[in-house]
Amino acid sequence: MKKLISVLLAGAMLAGVLAGCSGDTTATSSASAGSTGSAESTGGDEESQEEGGGETAEISGERNLVHYLTEDAKLQALDDLIAGFNEEYPDVTVNVEATSMDNYQDVVKLKISTDEAPDIMFGGPKTYSDLVRSGNILDLSDKEYVSRISESMVSNVMLDDKVYGVPLDAMANLVFYNKDIFEELNLSVPTTYDEFIQTCKDLEAGGYAATAAGYQDAISLGANFYTIFFGAPYLECENYASEMMNDGKTALDYPSMVEALEQWREIMQYHNDDNKTISTDRAEQLFANGETGMIIIGTWGLGPILNYNPDGNFGAFVYPSEDKAEDNALPVSTDDTWMICSGTKNPEAADAFFEYMTREDVNAKWCGTTSQLSSIAGVKVDTLPAAAQEVADLVETTTISSWTSVGTFTGQYDSSFYTVLQNFALTDDMTVEQFSQDLADEFAAASK
Repeated sequence: MKKLISVLLAGAMLAGVLAGCSGDTTATSSASAGSTGSAESTGGDEESQEEGGGETAEISGERNLVHYLTEDAKLQALDDLIAGFNEEYPDVTVNVEATSMDNYQDVVKLKISTDEAPDIMFGGPKTYSDLVRSGNILDLSDKEYVSRISESMVSNVMLDDKVYGVPLDAMANLVFYNKDIFEELNLSVPTTYDEFIQTCKDLEAGGYAATAAGYQDAISLGANFYTIFFGAPYLECENYASEMMNDGKTALDYPSMVEALEQWREIMQYHNDDNKTISTDRAEQLFANGETGMIIIGTWGLGPILNYNPDGNFGAFVYPSEDKAEDNALPVSTDDTWMICSGTKNPEAADAFFEYMTREDVNAKWCGTTSQLSSIAGVKVDTLPAAAQEVADLVETTTISSWTSVGTFTGQYDSSFYTVLQNFALTDDMTVEQFSQDLADEFAAASK
């Protein structure tokens, strides 16, 4: 498992080129024959035409795609992907609709209920299992392009032993740190939780905020709490999601989840002072500019950070949740995943898009732009920034926690979880007990 993911990481992560951005607004765009973009065609060679089955001119019409991508790097990667696709399929018009993560589920469900389901939607089958099990997502198990997904990633996009999604990349959650600041203050990389807190104190004593955070968007909640919880603590309660949704379990039933929440609360003391009023994009900028010593985030944050400071001397380490260094674990999961809605009015075009985006050369360009690990077997990118290489080394030497392979909160439960997480982040005196009670109340309402 570790070696498979290590190969993927070492082959796919590349220096990020564009910054993150806020996703609070909804945008609609389209791309078709004649559209321009910064991408060069990656699918026009003879070999790629054979992979796609040739006869591209026979596929035409419109294809609607909806997502909640927010970072400029990923939006650029999507634009490039569509531009390359249109060079090969000039008679297909791609309509793209972006909405915020906060109301994405409601938007998708409304479209499906009004017979306006998109052809392609962003998201994984475990998160949207209610849509899968209600027959609104196509089973892709027999598609040739599914065989291109890395063996170590397939379980993340399966539900009831069938494949319903195609992941373009994967992510690790960890801590990036400023090597120059650590050297200035004579700090070592912490390997236990006590050492991590001492590092936070030392950074503050040296005139720096210890960790950058911005809790005005849901992305930051995942970046911070997911990094803290989905390492070693998650390995103590892998079935927490299904048990909390179906068996009446609460957060208090899982000591490792309680400990993760308590650690998160303590770490919040060492954030930038404006963490409650800014978003992830601004937090990435604070870290990139050397105003904080560390940032707890997924590897998807490296692209924006390097864009803000291409010459930054950054490193990476596993978040040390445990008392012993050897007990720590690195969270790794699929990230940008796409599914085909069963209500698609143009299944041929949707299929062609999935075939195109899973080609090695096309996926390598995606991963190069987004600074992500690849979920497609055999993908290679030529260079790695120093921080990404350190992540590759960590994957090789650290216990891996593949936290989406078993299951996560779905549908309204997922939305409720983020709501209560944000309340916890924004309310200083909210206890773990209150968090647990509020989440139980939200889940009870979701189950009705």
